[in-house]
Amino acid sequence: MPEPKFSVSEITTFHQSFEEDLATYTEAGADGIGVWEFKLGEGDDKEALAKLRDSGLKTTTCIPGTLSIWPVPFPGPDDPRERTAELCAAIERFAPFEPEVVLCLTGHPGDAVDSGEARKVVVEGLRDAARVAAAHGLTLGLEPLHRNVYGTWSMIGDIAGTISLMDDIGEENVKLLYDVYHLWDTDNVIEDTVRHGARIQTSVHVCDWRSETRNDFDRVLPGDGIIDLPALLGALEAGGVVDWFDLEIFSDDGSFSDQDFDDSLWKQDPIDVVRRGKAGFEAAWAERKVPA
Repeated sequence: MPEPKFSVSEITTFHQSFEEDLATYTEAGADGIGVWEFKLGEGDDKEALAKLRDSGLKTTTCIPGTLSIWPVPFPGPDDPRERTAELCAAIERFAPFEPEVVLCLTGHPGDAVDSGEARKVVVEGLRDAARVAAAHGLTLGLEPLHRNVYGTWSMIGDIAGTISLMDDIGEENVKLLYDVYHLWDTDNVIEDTVRHGARIQTSVHVCDWRSETRNDFDRVLPGDGIIDLPALLGALEAGGVVDWFDLEIFSDDGSFSDQDFDDSLWKQDPIDVVRRGKAGFEAAWAERKVPA
């Protein structure tokens, strides 16, 4: 099996522009870039596409501005139909970037909506989005989120629940978007990673979990936390999910909450952060474990 390639999600260098990210990731030795729609700004993307091609970086995971059917604690409309339309528009926008996958979430309806009806709305919305993606030869990546944020961001939090929802959606181009941060401590994660490898998108988000996590935006670089990354990477390899590993770091400096951490990675030199993230991932990959 070929060695995985290393990419960087643009949230990792939150305060940089798209153009600065291209330069940083190239200099730091990355092979790809995970594009966030907010970094593209408004208007025509011709210049951004030209600069991307000149950089030689491959587009991996694209993140829409409106990325879920039900709301999440980000700006955006409340109506699921409006949100679905904006998600579909983002997929259309991303198509020329030829990404490995476009990420999506379920969002969460709150307690006022019947759970069965809420699920039906998600299924219909993501089915529509998947068909738009399929028209462009793209994959839609459905990401489960960690239980710490489950009640406000997502209706799914583990591999089994995500597979069940994918079955309901019933579109072959919907895959599970695997993020080690969200799945590392879920039940049966190693077994389910191997078992469902064929349904996991091969662009995987990677980071680490701070032992004393201070809020939902407090990730650390691979090897600097408590996730057993070698075990997860070994399971992903056993399941056939080895292509791109996309460094995705949220590290609050007051941008996402009222907590401004002095040691925020968003305050540090971006090239150094990416280089350290790449080295940490490569060390974990070298130590990956074959599942029992």
